[in-house]
Amino acid sequence: MHDEWTKMSHGGHLVKFTYSDELPEGKVFLTAQIAGHEVVCSVILPQPELPYSREGVENHFEHGADFGSRPRAK
Repeated sequence: MHDEWTKMSHGGHLVKFTYSDELPEGKVFLTAQIAGHEVVCSVILPQPELPYSREGVENHFEHGADFGSRPRAK
């Protein structure tokens, strides 16, 4: 399963999230990226008992929502 969506953060930034459970060994891959920034925060985690919900993915990055303060190079 692969899921991708955008959501406005509490700080007013548009954030793109992805979730994929298509990795070997039952692991999951989560990413978050603030629109217009080069930095992508990503993590590989052991397969949870149940698939992550969108809310679960967003909560995983909740404390790191202000990462990526450097705009994309032009």
